[in-house]
Amino acid sequence: MMQTKGTFYGIVTIMVALLLISSSLAMVYYGQYQQEASQNQQHVYELDSTLKDYRTLAGDYGSGLSDLNSSISLLANAVSSMNTSTPAYAHASTRLSTLWSSYQILAKLNGSWIPTYSVKMLVDYGNGTSRWYNTTAIQPGWNAYTATVVLLNGRVEAVWYQQYGEHLVEAINDKVSGESNAWFMWTYQKSGWEVSQTGADAVQIYNGTVYAWTLCGYDTSFNPTCTP
Repeated sequence: MMQTKGTFYGIVTIMVALLLISSSLAMVYYGQYQQEASQNQQHVYELDSTLKDYRTLAGDYGSGLSDLNSSISLLANAVSSMNTSTPAYAHASTRLSTLWSSYQILAKLNGSWIPTYSVKMLVDYGNGTSRWYNTTAIQPGWNAYTATVVLLNGRVEAVWYQQYGEHLVEAINDKVSGESNAWFMWTYQKSGWEVSQTGADAVQIYNGTVYAWTLCGYDTSFNPTCTP
């Protein structure tokens, strides 16, 4: 009987010891849990703060893109009504092309979609050499003169006639017209190439527009003696 009680007390002692050990471990784990929970809460707070900062920066980035687009539009309007001989024109026309390229890159990095028109332009120098500008994107609303200035990075010389609201293009990429030849603009239609009856400023560009510039002679009625 005494052996039975001894065995019983021994079992109880072991169980109490195990309970104390379990309780101690539970307290340790609970303390670690509380610490982890506190750290996780801090991480959540930091992530939330970072997300708010990101949203603020994204908003500022988007606002900056909008401002840049407005600046491009204003600069395009200025370039489209200036003589190329004015001191401001060379800088403005080059900056327009640079800003437009930068705007597209920044918008892409931001994941922003911007409306653009895809156009193709041919420049025929009249001496057997020509060049296509195929991979091009312009801003909707630009006319053929502004698009040409942007695609050629400002390397266009022209005289602005305010009374007509048009430029007379005299040189492209340093190829200057003379007494017996001139730069003519063409648009490609279903029937083929058609010479423009107006200045490039009056020709609106649309998505898929194909147009050309040719340097060639002309007859007494100022009709070009060449085609692209």
